[in-house]
Amino acid sequence: MNMHRNIAAVRHGPPRRRSVRLLLGAAGAIAIASTAMGGSLATAATHASHPVAAVPQADIVGAGLVRCTQATGEVGFSPAAKAGGANPLTVSIWFQASRCTGGKPTPKTVIGNISFQTNNACPLASPPALGMGTLNLTYNYPPVPSPMIDPSVAPTTTVTQVGALWVLTGQVTAGSYPDLTTHFQIWLRPVVIGAQNCKTGLTSEYIASTGGPGLVNI
Repeated sequence: MNMHRNIAAVRHGPPRRRSVRLLLGAAGAIAIASTAMGGSLATAATHASHPVAAVPQADIVGAGLVRCTQATGEVGFSPAAKAGGANPLTVSIWFQASRCTGGKPTPKTVIGNISFQTNNACPLASPPALGMGTLNLTYNYPPVPSPMIDPSVAPTTTVTQVGALWVLTGQVTAGSYPDLTTHFQIWLRPVVIGAQNCKTGLTSEYIASTGGPGLVNI
């Protein structure tokens, strides 16, 4: 087979065929770039931007005590939680609570997040406490962003384990719904995601529901 003849044929082939090849190459490059960014073309197409319709005209600071009876979310471990794993272990908790009552105004949902570091183990040892960190709370009072409720902070929130439940205890000291005399309690039920175990390492758990009294005095 004559290699030079083949190269010449490619160089001087029909323009239409060459343009098709170039288009396919561009599409492939886009797909690769999209994959490298951690997404897909289909995913990007379904996540259109949502422009803000109106800027809030009033600053709303919540007062009183809020109780929610349902929550979902996730617990993440970095690196993986396992016996003899690398230290320190960072534990991150994120949840969204709903079915809320109380407070003025009463939020429709409450989003909370907290991270802390501890010694790597599986299961984590409690007592003593699993850890301590700052709990940040944001409140959705529809429609958002007008009106919206000021967020809150609980700087010394303690996380302990009671049976299958994780209990967050602390005080909201700044922002909305503050109470410097009453401690809140947040009861969460994390469940291991997939076939993870202590031997291979846990990277995440799903907060399937609340337990006990739910989320009280947040």
